[in-house]
Amino acid sequence: MLSDMENIEEIREQQRVAERAAAAPYVDYPPTPFWYMPAMGLWAFAATVLFTRPHTSTAVRIVGELVLLAAVLTLVWWQRKVRGVWPTGKAPQEIRRVMVNFVVGVLVVIGIVLGTRALANAWIAAAVAFVIVTVGVAWYEQAYARASERVRERLA
Repeated sequence: MLSDMENIEEIREQQRVAERAAAAPYVDYPPTPFWYMPAMGLWAFAATVLFTRPHTSTAVRIVGELVLLAAVLTLVWWQRKVRGVWPTGKAPQEIRRVMVNFVVGVLVVIGIVLGTRALANAWIAAAVAFVIVTVGVAWYEQAYARASERVRERLA
């Protein structure tokens, strides 16, 4: 018969196992390929040009929007294929902090790009978007990897 302390330890271990399983989709994934960051920057460049430059043709705008949408859907498909599973549920605390910083960063980038567009032409704003998004996504990937490592260490 197990003592109360042994029961408590067994319950704690079961909780750690359950938490590791819940965290796995967030922390067990292949490394991000080298092309990912500049691809995100290129998407931001194209979106900035499309949405901040006047177009003479509605058809050009619609085709551009469809191309950007297709790129996003392709990225989602690719990530699901590479990761094998899509994270759901509550992310571990360490990763939630990084995700919140990412959302705040996206809002800051939008503000900077729109501010640049107000002061300069769409091409300059698009170049700024490319640089900031490429660097920002690289930062996010590194911060996410560090947070994932902290989660793995905590749950080891």
